[in-house]
Amino acid sequence: MMLSEIQVISPRTLNEALELLHRDQAELKIVAGGSDVIVQLRDGIIQAGKLLNVLPLKELRFIRKAGNRLHIGALATYSDIIESELTCRHAWLLVNAAKQIGAVQLQNTATIGGNLGNASPAGDSLPPLYVLDAMVVTRSKSGRRKIPVEDFFVGYRKTAVRPDELIEEVHFDCLNEKDRASYVKFGLRDANAISVVDVAVALRGRMDDGSFSFARVALGAVAPTIRRARRCEEALVHRTLTDETIRQSSSFAVEEASPITDIRGSAEYRRNLVTSLVYEALSEAVFGK
Repeated sequence: MMLSEIQVISPRTLNEALELLHRDQAELKIVAGGSDVIVQLRDGIIQAGKLLNVLPLKELRFIRKAGNRLHIGALATYSDIIESELTCRHAWLLVNAAKQIGAVQLQNTATIGGNLGNASPAGDSLPPLYVLDAMVVTRSKSGRRKIPVEDFFVGYRKTAVRPDELIEEVHFDCLNEKDRASYVKFGLRDANAISVVDVAVALRGRMDDGSFSFARVALGAVAPTIRRARRCEEALVHRTLTDETIRQSSSFAVEEASPITDIRGSAEYRRNLVTSLVYEALSEAVFGK
C-alpha cells in the first residue's frame, strides 16, 4: 500500500480519539509527529490502512509539576522539553538527551510519547526515563493504567500498550539540587544519528559523607530493550565516589550488554563502548567533567 492510499483520521478531542480506538482498534495505527511511523510505513516495516493522528490533541501536550512529581504529556515535543524551565531544573539529563535527538526540525516534531511507543532500544529519551524510575500512563475509554517504565517495554519494539489505549503522559520524581544525573550518547555523526550506545545515570539520597543511597544506570542500544546495569548500581551506593571507585563500578556495566552487530557497529565494539560511556556519564554527574 502506498502512503497516499492510507486514510488519516484526526480527532478533535481526546475523548473522540479514545472512542475511535475503542471502536476500530484493530485497524488504527497511532501517529503524532510521524518521525518514526511514516518512515516505517514507507519502508514496509509496518502496515496500516488507517492512521489515527493525535497531534491536534492539545490535552496531551504539557509539562507541569504536581507536588514532587514532574508530568510530561505524550505530545510534548523535544523542543518543549529543551525549552521548559521545569525540565531544565528537575530533569536536566532528559533535556540533554532531547538536545541530541537529531536536528532542530526533528526536535520540533518528535514527541516523547512517540519515542515510548516506538520502543526502539536506541530511543534517546528512554535511558533517562529508566533512571528516573518513570511511570507511564496509558488511557482508554475504560480508564487509565499506570505502568512502571521497566514493565512498559516487553520486547524489541513491543510495549504493554493495549490496542484500545494511547499513551497519555509520563511522570517521575523531580531531581533536586543534591542529586546527580547525566546522559551521554555515542553516535556516528552529530545530527540525526541513531545511538550506537547511550547511557543515563542518576544518583540520589546524598548523605553527609558525600555518598549516595540510590543509584540507577541504564544502557541503551545494547539489547532488545533498555538494560539496567544492576551490579554497577550496587557498587556505587554507600561509597565515597572517587575516580577509582567510579572506574571500578563502570567496569561491571558490560555484564548487562548483549548487543547485536549492525551497520552502526559490531557487538564487540558496543561492549567496549559501554564501560567508557558509563565512566564518562558518572564522572560528569559526580565531578561535572
